[in-house]
Amino acid sequence: FLHTQTPAFLTWENLRTVAIQTVAVAILAIGETVVIIAGGIDLSVGAVLALSGVTAVYVMREWGFPAWAGALVGLGTGALCGLFNGLVTTRLRMPAFVVTLGMLGMASGAALLISGGVSLTGIAPGFERLGKDWALWVLLVVAVGFHLLLSYTRLGRYCYAIGGNAEAARLSGVSLVRYQSATFVLCGLCAGLSGVLQASRATVAQPTAGRGWELDAIAAAVIGGTSLMGGQGSIVGTLLGAFLMAIIRNGCNLLNVKVEWQQVLIGAMVIVAVFYDRWQRGRG
Repeated sequence: FLHTQTPAFLTWENLRTVAIQTVAVAILAIGETVVIIAGGIDLSVGAVLALSGVTAVYVMREWGFPAWAGALVGLGTGALCGLFNGLVTTRLRMPAFVVTLGMLGMASGAALLISGGVSLTGIAPGFERLGKDWALWVLLVVAVGFHLLLSYTRLGRYCYAIGGNAEAARLSGVSLVRYQSATFVLCGLCAGLSGVLQASRATVAQPTAGRGWELDAIAAAVIGGTSLMGGQGSIVGTLLGAFLMAIIRNGCNLLNVKVEWQQVLIGAMVIVAVFYDRWQRGRG
């Protein structure tokens, strides 16, 4: 339908652009999927993305770090934020919703403080290639790696077990603190990687980058079949959800559909996906 209405939709250049623009959100959604499968949720990924991008560019500009070291700083920033979320959620037994909402505020504020409220320039030579030339390959490696992790490792099996029935998993000897914390660290790592890729593609780090993307990440996971109740989901489904959202938005842009209506459409898709999941569980 979109191709008949706008011939530019199926051109190689347009599809390649859509794919590259989707990488950051898709990686965010992959990390979010792991947390949701284990029965949690992370609302801070968009803000952590911004903070990770800012710290990566800051150390390159102010301290002269090379591109690879700046990228590692961004990844480390995301992982540390995820570790904080995981430990506070599990050790203090606080709701993940509340903890990650607090982290959203802290990460957003930290990004603004470090950057001075302005976009940071001054990336190291070669850094821009990561988000342009290598972005799709990075997404492929992350997707395959997380698929294998969920399908063939103890952590993956325990994620599904904890999300399906946390008390039963605990009674069977599964450490909820260790494995739920690990899911938040992985989610933070994905947010850090997305922040690095986004800063690389834009060649600047914006302290407001990723604002609202936590909703896109959750939407991609849910549309792809991940249950918000936990215990169900897949990386392949999440990727399909992320690219479906991107294709719909791109098609709407080519058809001059207002952004507000695009948001309504994506929101309706999420509601339908959640309703279908609840209906399936009710039948089961």
